[in-house]
Amino acid sequence: MTTRQSVGIRKTARQFIVAMVACTAVAAGAAFVVSPGSDPVVPHTIAGIADDNGWPVPPTNPTPSPTN
Repeated sequence: MTTRQSVGIRKTARQFIVAMVACTAVAAGAAFVVSPGSDPVVPHTIAGIADDNGWPVPPTNPTPSPTN
């Protein structure tokens, strides 16, 4: 094996290890976010569907506008 091949193999191995550590860190962060002990997620509602979300709800029977 030549020196050039040896350097290339070491560089490839180093890059693989760095990528593996980065992916492990991202996976650990994602697991922490979705773990049961994390803060609860606030559900999002669409205005007009639920009247308890603070958004205005359109009236169910609007008064008709006078026509001439």
